[in-house]
Parts: sequence; C-alpha cells; structure tokens
Amino acid sequence: MSKSKRRQPAEQPVRVFICAASLFSRAGLERLLEPQGSLQVVGTVANPTRLRPAIVESDPDVIVLQVEAQSQEMRWRELIDLGVPIVMLAESVDLVRAAAAVAGGVQAILVGDITGAELATAAASAASGLLTLSSDLAGLVRQGLLAHPPEDADSYAGDLAHVADDLPEHLTLREREVLEMMREGLSNKEIAAQLNISAHTVKFHISSILGKLGASSRTEATTIGLRRGLITI
Repeated sequence: MSKSKRRQPAEQPVRVFICAASLFSRAGLERLLEPQGSLQVVGTVANPTRLRPAIVESDPDVIVLQVEAQSQEMRWRELIDLGVPIVMLAESVDLVRAAAAVAGGVQAILVGDITGAELATAAASAASGLLTLSSDLAGLVRQGLLAHPPEDADSYAGDLAHVADDLPEHLTLREREVLEMMREGLSNKEIAAQLNISAHTVKFHISSILGKLGASSRTEATTIGLRRGLITI
C-alpha cells in the first residue's frame, strides 16, 4: 500500500491595496485583478495622503499606485515610510522621474496599458523584493547605463551599492510589529495572541521577514532590523 502524498500548504495570496484618483480607475483596476487568483484586493483609496490609516487596517503586502499625468509631484519619502512595496502605474514616465520614484521606494513601474497578468506578476515580484520595469522604461535605463564609460563602472557600482544599503527594507506594518515582538523574545504563540492572529500566520510573517532581510535566524533578523532602523530598542 503506497503512502499518500503529503498535502502542501496553500500559497498565501498577495494582499493588494489600490490607490487611484478616480472611482472609475479604482474599479477598473479591481476588475483587472479580480481574475488573478494569486492576488487579493484588500482595499482602495483615492488619495495617497489617506494611505497610512487605510493600510494599518488592511495590512497589505503591496500598494498599487496609479499616478495621474496631471497630479502634483509625489512625496516618495512619505510613501516609503509606510513600509509597503509600491507598484506604480503611469501613462508615461521619463528616466529622471523613474529614478526619483525608485530612489523613493517604488518597487515596480509599469507604463501605459497593462494586462491583469502583468500587474499580478509585478505585484508578486514587488512583494518578494524584486524590482520590475516595463520594457520601454527598461530600455531607457539601459541607455542611461551605457552612457557611463567602462572606466567609471566600478565607481558607479559603488555608488549604487551605497544607495541600496541606505534604503530601508520594504517590510509591511504588520511585519514590523512581528519583528519588534521577535526582538522582545516572544514566541510565535505569544505573538499570535498579542496580534489576535493564528500561529500559522505569524510563521508566514516571520518567513517573509527573514527573506526580505536576508537573515537566516530570528536573532539575525532583529540585529539587521535594529541596524537599519526598522525597530528600536
């Protein structure tokens, strides 16, 4: 009699929060994402200034932010302080604006018309800490990189590494809470009780924290969190 295969745990959907100025745009993005089984829309809001209280309640993994052409310049520092990876949607974007967005914490930039599958892929990649650019924008980035002569490559790479090291990791607000409790030495069950969530969910958050911080243990994760200002003593 053959042994039955062990059932693998179901993959958690990426929790997406939508920010777009018009009701029509928000509804359109929801319809675009609805067939994507790997995603779950957990809320929408019209104005980026309303994101902070909204995401505290909904605890998303990713923010999908539609930037209107006529909108004022985004306050990227305020958005990155939310601690949630951002997928930016825009009708058009130049290299300077894209660089400002990425430096400010945007994890994916999609330009022009997109499909639900493309948006789902970008959201999943952003939640995993990967940077995603649409093909046209990627071409502009390549042109910018090729503009640097070979003899400047080492210096340019060093500047990029320095900037990347200074940027805070994209932990969600809930992950920061869990990391803080890990620093206090609480067990998974104790964290679950304090946050009123299941121990399985706590385990999922800790796994995500370790992956995003590149840590191999809870102790290493809290050390990195302290060094990068994600948690405080």
